[in-house]
Amino acid sequence: MSKAIAALQKTKHLPPQTEIEIQRGFTTRRTQGGIPVHRLHYSAHPERDPEIHPEWKRSERKLYTAQASWDREQEIIDEAGGGELVFADTIFTYWNKIVISAPEWRPDPRWRVEAGFDHGRTNATALERIYIDDDGTIIFSGEYYMPGKEIWEHGPVIHRMIDVRKIAACYSDPTIFDATFQQSQTNGRSQERAKSINELYVEEKIALFRPFAGDRSDISFAARLMSHWANLDEREPSVKIVCRKYAEKPQPGLHNWDCPNLLWELIRTRREKLSAHQLLSRNASEKIMDKDNHARDAMKYILMSHPEPTQKSLAQRAAEAVKPLAQVGDLTSALIRYQQFMEQETADYAPATLGRY
Repeated sequence: MSKAIAALQKTKHLPPQTEIEIQRGFTTRRTQGGIPVHRLHYSAHPERDPEIHPEWKRSERKLYTAQASWDREQEIIDEAGGGELVFADTIFTYWNKIVISAPEWRPDPRWRVEAGFDHGRTNATALERIYIDDDGTIIFSGEYYMPGKEIWEHGPVIHRMIDVRKIAACYSDPTIFDATFQQSQTNGRSQERAKSINELYVEEKIALFRPFAGDRSDISFAARLMSHWANLDEREPSVKIVCRKYAEKPQPGLHNWDCPNLLWELIRTRREKLSAHQLLSRNASEKIMDKDNHARDAMKYILMSHPEPTQKSLAQRAAEAVKPLAQVGDLTSALIRYQQFMEQETADYAPATLGRY
């Protein structure tokens, strides 16, 4: 009789859900209804057994953006992820890569500038500004974060934000474009017709916002952000955050070059945790808790809009084209290549080529 059959027979005489190990990584049990359930763990494969080949687990773990995802899929822990801190482990592990803390850091003036905005009344109003470099790296640098203020109070401060006039697109919650406010929020002005929050900002000379029309799911956002931070042992992150003075509490106000509140919210982001009773009838939830998410929502609108990299100037592209020739000292060929490149890029027509179309 094989080990599997013997183990299966043995489960008939044991309490339900009692596991019997057939071999390392392979177990069997019976449910309350007598249905046999087999569990095959990756350690059943000798080439994946951590005790024999620990390098497999190390390399495979890098492909997962969260410990909970690894636990659910590879460790077969169904309830994994409940109450999990979503971003904190990655941020702290790769702090020196993700967080720009050099006091002298400033963005290149050529870089494209975009922003995300989340309006709040009792909760914080947050505006997050980003710079996108030539390689498409998104750098969060600059935020306005203030709870408990009216629109007419936000306006003048947002006006003072550095590079606010360079913002090419500022994505916001589409609900701020609904006409729901019964009065203007401008100081000293009498009640008027119902207006949208966006209209009230326009009255304060803040005509930045456009409705975000993409995926607003927090789960999708978390997956997108973690994809930017995947496999950081071997590459640089494609999303970075500037923060020189991080604190374990909100820092309301205007931060012209830093995003301490965004970092604070990301580190506190958790998944919903189900009770033991709920887990009897529901799968473990991946839902993100709706708390301390104002700067995070502004970030979500930016990332889920797929911002484009900054377009390099003609001179930069020409310099890149001749760089290999210049590095080997062939300056004559470099000059010829430079002239050819400039002619091709500035020509009003493209020469016809012979051949079949």
